[in-house]
Amino acid sequence: MKKRIFSLLAALCLFLLPLLPVSAERQFEDCIKNCKLYDPDGVFNAEQQAELDNIIRQASDEANLYVAVYILNGSGSNMSKGSCMTFADDRYDELFNPQQDVDTDGALLVLNLDMPASESGRYLYISTSGMGQLIYYEDESDPFCRCEKMMDHIVSYMPRGQEGDLYGAVNAFCEDVKTYAKQGAPKNAYTKDYSKGLYYYEKNGKLVSSKTLPLSYRLNYGVGLIVGAICAALTALISFAVIKSRYKFTKSLSASNYISDRETTFYQRDDMFIRTHTTKTRIDTDRSGGGGSFGGGGSSHSSSGGHSHSGGGRSF
Repeated sequence: MKKRIFSLLAALCLFLLPLLPVSAERQFEDCIKNCKLYDPDGVFNAEQQAELDNIIRQASDEANLYVAVYILNGSGSNMSKGSCMTFADDRYDELFNPQQDVDTDGALLVLNLDMPASESGRYLYISTSGMGQLIYYEDESDPFCRCEKMMDHIVSYMPRGQEGDLYGAVNAFCEDVKTYAKQGAPKNAYTKDYSKGLYYYEKNGKLVSSKTLPLSYRLNYGVGLIVGAICAALTALISFAVIKSRYKFTKSLSASNYISDRETTFYQRDDMFIRTHTTKTRIDTDRSGGGGSFGGGGSSHSSSGGHSHSGGGRSF
């Protein structure tokens, strides 16, 4: 009996093991000191900067990720949105990716407060690397993806057209870094680098790349579609049965059932067709970009240093 119970417990552990959140790690000890606030334009005073340094280091320690924040207010005045992304990726590589063939796990936030007017004035970008790409996955087609929710939280402290609470925005980013790191990467999360044709996903706690997704990821998507279709069909059938049981139709459905012959008068009006006029509008079908959305999927790209990054940006 004891052997049987032990066997059942062992089988249960093996079943639950893949469901446990996957943790990230800080591979290079020397890079941990770089987890702090970077404020080249002096937006914060010395006391605030020291406080935010501690908040960022605490987030890095609790999440076991490399974390940094850049505040630009003048030095980024000539940046476009695309160059903000490049800046974030390259700064992350300089701080936390010392080896060419290793993508460390982490996230870096850039808050550019002085963008050109043509670029909406202010812009934020979150660059993720390694397992950070899965923990904070980005998919613009999914309003519930983590990167989008993190940007929502940050922007809530910086309303458009107002100076806002920059200190609170940085703190909000750090809180979300810790929260999602504790939850771990979503099950079957992945990202795809379309320029390289590679998928990135977790295997044994590490980020690995491949030309195709593992079978379990693809099966998970197929099963999800089937289950969703079955649930939708059952819901429709149950709704129809409930409605039919409540309403007993004694007459056939016809408009004549609701018309009184004595109180209804019909008039006839003729529209004479004279000419036609046709206008033509070109429909642009050229679309670019995009990433997978099933299983917590998203898109990634390569930095100028050749490292894989994901992330997202937004004007605010």
